[in-house]
Amino acid sequence: MEYPMPMPKREATAPSPTIQDSPGDAGSNPAVGETGDGDRIRALAKHVEQAFLARLPPHLLYHGAHHTLADVFPAAVRLCESEGVAPGDRDLVLAAALFHDIGFIETYDGNEPVGARIAGETLPGFGFPPGDVSRVRTLILSTAMKEVDGVWRQVPGSDPLARILCDADLDNLGRDDFFPVSATLRQELSNQGRDFTELQWLARQILFVSQQEWFTRTQREARQVGKEANLAELRRQLAGLR
Repeated sequence: MEYPMPMPKREATAPSPTIQDSPGDAGSNPAVGETGDGDRIRALAKHVEQAFLARLPPHLLYHGAHHTLADVFPAAVRLCESEGVAPGDRDLVLAAALFHDIGFIETYDGNEPVGARIAGETLPGFGFPPGDVSRVRTLILSTAMKEVDGVWRQVPGSDPLARILCDADLDNLGRDDFFPVSATLRQELSNQGRDFTELQWLARQILFVSQQEWFTRTQREARQVGKEANLAELRRQLAGLR
């Protein structure tokens, strides 16, 4: 199955696997890996893709199906593997990764509670027991941005699974495709009536990236150098405007 990619190919550095099963194929999938139930996760991914394609507004150029299916999900797979997450817990992280932005099909602001609700309505049909459903809903809510000392950031607390999910969600900050991906976010915000001058956008990006922290050892090792390089380039561009 090929997921829509309306932007340059992701992952110029240390690529993560992607979901590539053809429709109806429940065979081996490197992106799913040794999960507690690979078939269940594959079926869930197909369900989420169909929901995105059927109901997601087309002007969401950043928070499209590709962000979940070809970006956050494979990053979550990579992080779970590197962090040594047990198969059962890995399924919870992957389910949360698949549903973390599904709320955008109903609302732009405050999408996380909506996504948690949709996950709660959907996951029992895929064999998730009540305790696991509750856990996934909590993980989805952990990806919400909160204002801390004037800066919007994710606050996953000490939960190791939430920390993995948040690191997967912002994986692009340390990658070579940071700037084209950021351009889609800027255009998406413009589509929502939230326009920024070049100076405003660069200052906003510098504040966000400089205050963001990785919550896992894996991301600190794999993405910190790239994030610092992207931050330096943002500052160079800002200096060029003055």
